[in-house]
Amino acid sequence: MRPSPLWYAAVILVAANLRPVITSVPPIVDGLTAEFGLSAVAAGALTTVPVLCMGLFAPLAAAGARRLGETAVLAGAVGFIALGAGVRATAGLVGLYGGTALAGIGIAIAGALLPAVVRAATPDRVGPVTGLYTAALIGGALVAAGCTEPLRAALDLSPQTVLGVWAVPAVVAVVVWLSVRRPRSGGARGARVRMPWRSRSAWLGAAFMGAQSLLFYGALAWLAAAYIDRGMSAHEAGLLLAWFSATQVVSAFGLPALVHRYGDSRRWLGASVALTALALFLVALVPDPFAAAPWLWIGLMGLGMGGNLSMALVVLTQLAPSPREASAYTGMAFLVGYVLAALGPVALGTLTDATGGYTVPFLALAVFGVLTVVLGVAAAARVATPALPAAASPPSR
Repeated sequence: MRPSPLWYAAVILVAANLRPVITSVPPIVDGLTAEFGLSAVAAGALTTVPVLCMGLFAPLAAAGARRLGETAVLAGAVGFIALGAGVRATAGLVGLYGGTALAGIGIAIAGALLPAVVRAATPDRVGPVTGLYTAALIGGALVAAGCTEPLRAALDLSPQTVLGVWAVPAVVAVVVWLSVRRPRSGGARGARVRMPWRSRSAWLGAAFMGAQSLLFYGALAWLAAAYIDRGMSAHEAGLLLAWFSATQVVSAFGLPALVHRYGDSRRWLGASVALTALALFLVALVPDPFAAAPWLWIGLMGLGMGGNLSMALVVLTQLAPSPREASAYTGMAFLVGYVLAALGPVALGTLTDATGGYTVPFLALAVFGVLTVVLGVAAAARVATPALPAAASPPSR
């Protein structure tokens, strides 16, 4: 049975709730700092904690799906996101950090399960559907980043209380997901699936997931600061980050569709990461040679970053020998990848302190981007069948 339109809507809603908990914090972090007297490290932990949870708890997805079924576990994971978002809006610092951790656990499990759900339900359209939900994921991040402060002002809420607003779309996602009639191939329980620690293919996929995530979180943490340091206003730097997110939506949706149509994921994946590395070199070496340069460089970087994430998810999904094992592969990749990614902003901050500027950190990130090209192409080459099956047998249109 092919998935219904409601199934696609449910997947989009679930994906759209996987980043607002993270991206809703930066716009109001100054207010939270003032309200609770947080240090810079404590304020930064509000972003670092969910990213670490995304890695540490992702392996639970495969075990939970085996025992309870993917449908129940995915609903429970999004429920955790809703609960965490609600809790962190209450009970002072305990609620703020405890709720953030709860939501991070939900994000970890839901994020690890989605690729397996998509492969099981749409085996002939893995790329386009992955692109669709990745675009929704990035779109949700963009909406939360852009709307949190306006909502706080419009509703006259405190910086902490407004964070609870993002529990509402998560509850909607749970309700819609539970109302969907399952495709016959998905949602079933199965035999125990072990984490693929001895698989070279799994390690390559995990390394690429971690490398591209480090590029993203490293750039996200310091792009605005780097341009403010060169005289850009805080407001304009915020718009620059919004542009960074908006361009990611385009490539996150478009690149898997191109691979689905034309095949050869290695070529498209390599081009996407290479574009990211080029943009990082430009930011490091010639950040603003003319007025529009920052917008052009960041737009190119966003196009690369969005494609990197969607292609990482496609490759991970296809590396697994079967749909049932896909959640174990993604769980392992998220464990390795997001723990590595959480180190990126800290490492770049250390380089910034040591060198007194942003040129060396972004140059180091660009060089790391070149390594990421190699990892990504090597991971794509490990896919036993073409990365997108329709490349060998074009679908009817």
